[in-house]
Amino acid sequence: MKNHSILAAAITSLLVVSGCNSQTDSQSAGTPNGSSAAQTAAKVSLPAPKDADIAATVNGKPILKAAVDMQHRGPHDAGSEDKILDELISRELLRQEAETQKLTTDPAAAEKLDSMLRIAYSQIAAEHFMKSVTVSDDDLKKEYDQRTAAMKNTEYKARHILVDNEAAAKDVIAKLQKGAKFDELAKKLSKDPGSKTNGGDLGWFGGQQMVPPFSKAVAELKNGEITQAPVQTQFGWHVIQREDSREQQAPAFDAVKEQLKMMLQSQKLQQHIADLKKAAKIEKKTPPAAAAAPAPEAAAKAAPGNAQTEAPKQEAGTPVETGTKADEPAEGEKK
Repeated sequence: MKNHSILAAAITSLLVVSGCNSQTDSQSAGTPNGSSAAQTAAKVSLPAPKDADIAATVNGKPILKAAVDMQHRGPHDAGSEDKILDELISRELLRQEAETQKLTTDPAAAEKLDSMLRIAYSQIAAEHFMKSVTVSDDDLKKEYDQRTAAMKNTEYKARHILVDNEAAAKDVIAKLQKGAKFDELAKKLSKDPGSKTNGGDLGWFGGQQMVPPFSKAVAELKNGEITQAPVQTQFGWHVIQREDSREQQAPAFDAVKEQLKMMLQSQKLQQHIADLKKAAKIEKKTPPAAAAAPAPEAAAKAAPGNAQTEAPKQEAGTPVETGTKADEPAEGEKK
C-alpha cells in the first residue's frame, strides 16, 4: 500500500494535438496558401531510398526498414519483424488499390485523409518542439524536491474491528482490556469482510488512504496501543490497534528523472500551444441556435380544455425512495 504518487504525477502523457477542423474546401485554413493537408503532403518529394534501407518492395514501391523498426519498438508492438512486415505489405497493397481506383477523389475520403494528415502534422510539430525544449538538472531537482516534500511520509500498520454501534464498540474495548486477543475478536465480531478473516489486519497504509476520523485516530496512537474510545466513521464504529509505523521512502531522483523530464516538457508544450492560440486569428463557426420548442408538458397545459392537477411538492429534506441501496466498499474504512 505504498504511496507512489510521485510516479503517478510524474508520468504525464504527451499532449495529443489533433486537427479537428472539418472544412474540406480549398479555402480550408491551417495549411500554407489555404491548401488542405493532403494537398500539402502531395507536394513533398522523398529522396530515393538506398537498397540497404529497404525491407521489401510491393509492385516496385519500397517499404523501408525504418518503418518496420518503428512498429517493432512502438507502444503497441505487433510481434515479430516478419509479422510486422507482412502487415505493412498488406497496407501498401491496399494503398495502391486506393490510388489505382482513385478513391481519394471522393469528397468523403478526401476529408478523412485530410483529417488524418492534420493529426500527423500536429504530432510532428509537437515532437519537434519537445526535442527543442531544454530542461536542466536544476529544474528537475527542484520539481522532485517539491513533489517529495508534498508527500505524506508516514505509513501505518494497523488492525481494526468494525461494528454497527457505539455500545458494541465499547463492549469490544472492554473485552480487550480484560485480555482478549484483538485478532480473535476481529474474526468473530468485525463487520468488515475485507479484513475480518485476517484478524482485522489492514496492512501498511498512508494516512491519506483512510477517511479522516480513522486516519486521525491511528496517527494519535503509539505503536502497540488500542483506541480507548470508539472511532465513528460513515461506515460504522471502529476499534483500532496500531501495530507499527514507518517513514515512507520517496523514489530515488534518478529513478524518476526521465519521467519528470517528460512531464516538464509536456507542460512547456501546452504553454507553447496556448501562446500559438493567443497569436492566431481563430473564428469558431457555430450554427444559429434553433428556436426553442415548448416542452410537451407546457404545451399540454396551454391547450384549452387540458386542465391538469399539479403533483404535490415534496417537502425539503424528505428522502426520496429509490429502491436501491449503495454497496459498501470491501474495506469499509477506506476511501
